[in-house]
Amino acid sequence: MPIKTSLINIRNNQNKSFVQAGFIEPSVDKEKAKEAGLLFFLVEINQPDKMAEKIIFVITQLLEKNYYLNEKIFLSDQINGLKIESVFESALVKTNRELLEFIDQERINFNFKSLNLIVGLEHQERIYFSSIGQNKSFLIHKTDKACNISDINPEGNDNELEELISGKIFSSIISGEIPEKSYIVFTNDSLSQYLINDNFIKILDELKIDGAIEQIKLNLDKINNYSNFCALFIQNSQSIIENDIFYHPETNLASAKETTEKLLEEPGSINTENLKKKTVNILEKINILEKLLKPFKALGKIKIKKEKISDIITTSPQKQKIKKILLIIAGLLLIALLVSIFWKKNNNDEVLIEENASSYEELILQKQNQIESSLLYNNETQAKENIFKLQEILNSLSDKEKNKIKDYEAIEEKLNEQIRSIQKMNKINEPTEIINFSNSNAQANIQTITLNTGNNKLYTADGQNHVIYSVNLSDNSLNKISEDTNISSDNALSSIDSDNNVYILGANKLATINSKEEVSFSNINIENRNNITSFGVYNGRSYLLDKEKNQILKYEKDGSKYTNWLKDNTGLEPINLAIDYEIYVLTENALVNKYLSGAQQEFALAVVDPVLDKATNIKVGKNYIFVLDKSNQRMLIFLKKDGTFINQYSCDKFTNLKDFSIDETNKKAYFLNDNSIYSINLIF
Repeated sequence: MPIKTSLINIRNNQNKSFVQAGFIEPSVDKEKAKEAGLLFFLVEINQPDKMAEKIIFVITQLLEKNYYLNEKIFLSDQINGLKIESVFESALVKTNRELLEFIDQERINFNFKSLNLIVGLEHQERIYFSSIGQNKSFLIHKTDKACNISDINPEGNDNELEELISGKIFSSIISGEIPEKSYIVFTNDSLSQYLINDNFIKILDELKIDGAIEQIKLNLDKINNYSNFCALFIQNSQSIIENDIFYHPETNLASAKETTEKLLEEPGSINTENLKKKTVNILEKINILEKLLKPFKALGKIKIKKEKISDIITTSPQKQKIKKILLIIAGLLLIALLVSIFWKKNNNDEVLIEENASSYEELILQKQNQIESSLLYNNETQAKENIFKLQEILNSLSDKEKNKIKDYEAIEEKLNEQIRSIQKMNKINEPTEIINFSNSNAQANIQTITLNTGNNKLYTADGQNHVIYSVNLSDNSLNKISEDTNISSDNALSSIDSDNNVYILGANKLATINSKEEVSFSNINIENRNNITSFGVYNGRSYLLDKEKNQILKYEKDGSKYTNWLKDNTGLEPINLAIDYEIYVLTENALVNKYLSGAQQEFALAVVDPVLDKATNIKVGKNYIFVLDKSNQRMLIFLKKDGTFINQYSCDKFTNLKDFSIDETNKKAYFLNDNSIYSINLIF
């Protein structure tokens, strides 16, 4: 039979995806079923669990039943107009229906968007297949001049994703002849990036299919041992003459052996047979004793005929001298040989690295162009997929390969820019410094800031030194407006109400700063000040967040009594709050809950990248919510009405963020980092 087949299944990363390529053989009446052709499949499921294996097992079992056990298949020559393609298509339709019924009956939760599947049939040197997902299909046709590669992937279908989600796995069938001296190759997406290049095509061209596949596997192991690979090869070798090796003369066998060894030899590998021959020739000439052969026995179990000890003893002094000289020469020759081998190996390694780097460079540029194109047309999903693939490629490179790639650092920086674009990340390199309190007081310890947009001033508190400052943003001038022990706290907090009154919470005193910058103090009954992490004032009443009680304490206007404001605080773990008629509570795991009259409302922030899993402060404006993520040196902006993500800002200079304040009208943000206040411009 001129059709030959082979497979590649390499699972380097079990947690990434499930990959498998294989053939579906009939379980009964195998001889008769051979007339029906050979069913095959290739699958990658980006849902690496036992369920993926179960789904593909069910698919293959159903295909076997619906195709090989279809009685029409053996009557196709007798029934006028009945084509094998029709029988195959009928089997696909039935398999699709029965698979969905099985999933429904077993109540299996399977994400069809993770499925990449090719199923096909080889019959009388023709190929029929159906494809869904990202797998690839190629025709490699050998001519007298070269090997031509044709992409036979099905054309993109705008409704493919909708069909897949609805459970329509098998779509239209592609069919055609397998030309003589040609391969049909099916691969998963990851392998296609490596397989269809000159190096691999040359291996397929020069070696028989089984030897070629083994060589490709070896090369893949060197190039990328992180990704999962699967491929299926179907070769029409009808015009390839393969002589029976049993009738070759021995001389031709030796020549064939040497030719095969050259083809299989990896760049940088050592031909041990040649090394053995050279070493034996040198040693035989000078009759070195067996003990001198010990270091070289590992190279080939060299056997040298020894001279008798008596012959050596009776050798004349002149002959002994000659032997010593020959021994030195042999040693030098051996050293030269080993140096030559080492140099050749290093040189071939460098050539291999150069070739790999060149192919990687083309692939990297291709991926970056695809990312740029996706971003240009606002296709974020496709851009993210290509970014992930590019990151995989870069992570698979060795340090030597990275050094060989031109402008590798520029490539990394461009990738980071593309990632930031997807993340809507605005990188701030040089924020504007408003003031550094350490310049005027080395002992300063500023703990909080609040912006009063009514007079364009920032108010800060230093609880350890009992001082309240104001900073005029018109000229960045500093003014000490109060110095009083009532402002005593290791963790002073600040807030502002709708009338632009600024409040500073000390240990057990609440300072109020009116529009004329007059400061007054009032008592507030706090059981444990260390548990209070945030507060706000609304309608003359203070709302204090007690992290120990997981509760918001609503105080009377005179600050003497409080009530528990939250109606349900089960598992809340709050750390910060902001008041704007409703109260927004930031939790330990970076969730934002919205409350009205103590009852939680339906609200959630959108998911962002990098994931927001820890935050420290929250502010609300007229239209937006602002969240400070101290650990990642960033601030994020969301729409207040529905939690939609707008964008985010990061700055490497923000190494110790303590607090921030927002001027939503003028689109500015102010950050307290250590004892300095910085400002940045916002876009929303």
